Amino acid sequence: MIKGLKKVGALILALYVVNACNQSGKVVEQLTLTNNSEHKFTGLVEINKDQLSRLLVNDDVIVYQDDVPVASQWSDTDGDGITDVLCANVNINPKTSTSLFLGYPKSEQDMPTFEAKTQAELWHKTTGKFKEGRYVGGGNFSKFDSLRVPDGFMDHAYFIKYEGPGWESNKVGYRLYLDWRNAIDVFGKRVEEPVLEQVGMDGYESYHHLQDWGMDVLKVGSSLGIGSTAWWNGEKAIRVEKTDSVSCKIFASGTIRSQVKIWYNGWQLDSMKTSVVSLKTIDAESRLTHEQLSFDKPVNNICTGIRKEPNTEKIELTGTSGEYACLATWGEQSLNKDNLGLAVLYRLDQKPRLTEDKNSHVVVFEEMSSKVDYYFLAAWELEKEGIKTKEEFVNYLNLKLDQLENPISITNAESIK
Repeated sequence: MIKGLKKVGALILALYVVNACNQSGKVVEQLTLTNNSEHKFTGLVEINKDQLSRLLVNDDVIVYQDDVPVASQWSDTDGDGITDVLCANVNINPKTSTSLFLGYPKSEQDMPTFEAKTQAELWHKTTGKFKEGRYVGGGNFSKFDSLRVPDGFMDHAYFIKYEGPGWESNKVGYRLYLDWRNAIDVFGKRVEEPVLEQVGMDGYESYHHLQDWGMDVLKVGSSLGIGSTAWWNGEKAIRVEKTDSVSCKIFASGTIRSQVKIWYNGWQLDSMKTSVVSLKTIDAESRLTHEQLSFDKPVNNICTGIRKEPNTEKIELTGTSGEYACLATWGEQSLNKDNLGLAVLYRLDQKPRLTEDKNSHVVVFEEMSSKVDYYFLAAWELEKEGIKTKEEFVNYLNLKLDQLENPISITNAESIK
């Protein structure tokens, strides 16, 4: 009898929420989200398009968690050009479930708006010319969606704003050196709004010094920086240095998810060549970038890692389910001489091996594969409510491992008629 009353109560609540949501739109589907983790979840969930029976992909959609509208965004998760999920930014307490109601707005005016929490961008100059790999002729930076990197392009060529594409969440920012180095650097943020558009407009120097928005916090040098793609030759990590060509596209710059896609054609690996597609994804409320690498032929010994820095502690952790692990460092390793945590998180079924060379702590994926994926992150103590101690950083990493091993489960309720 009590169970029956609970079911009736849940039905009445659902009908109440649907009626409330229908004031600004027509709700047509209901989903149940369950957080199986011991920790509160704040961030994006991915709803596979196959779970949506009455919503058309890429249409304007309103998503409600209970009766509150939340930010949502259609996404292509693997970069194949086909939209495959609807993302929603939600909060779910540990070991609990919540309802999502999805529908169409009654009009354009009824679509809720949300502040952007992610961004990806690429700016370069257009009015000059190249001389011996350097850009001469001045001009201003202009924003573009894509770029085929000029042949012979050198580092510090003063052609691309902060030397490559940038991507950020409300927590942290990253950039890729789009030249022979092909390494990833970190922009630490002291604010939660998007900042990259203002960074680097006055040259390469100012963002290396502390400003109101933050600063470049990592010295990359000859290392793997954080999460850079490389190949292990048996003695050291070789970044994507020798290629036939490189192209870059801002694949998405959205309110809650942004993506950068890179094509490395003809990457020279010892006596062979391979072509690589890299898709980097960052989400709202997250420090993690998800790196997905696809190769035109199976390759072994693809690797990634973290810069070695004196006076830091190396951290190795494994998730409780044994599905994910991470390699991390913590200490006073920022350019501002304050605490910075760096980490790479990876699936153990990719048979990783930990090693090191002169410049980097390295994760090597030894088996032949045509696909490799991993996550990387940075956590700077000067962030708003930043992580300030090693203990806090380890707890945060364990939380991320737990959430990767216990993703939010999504089940369908009946379509709403």
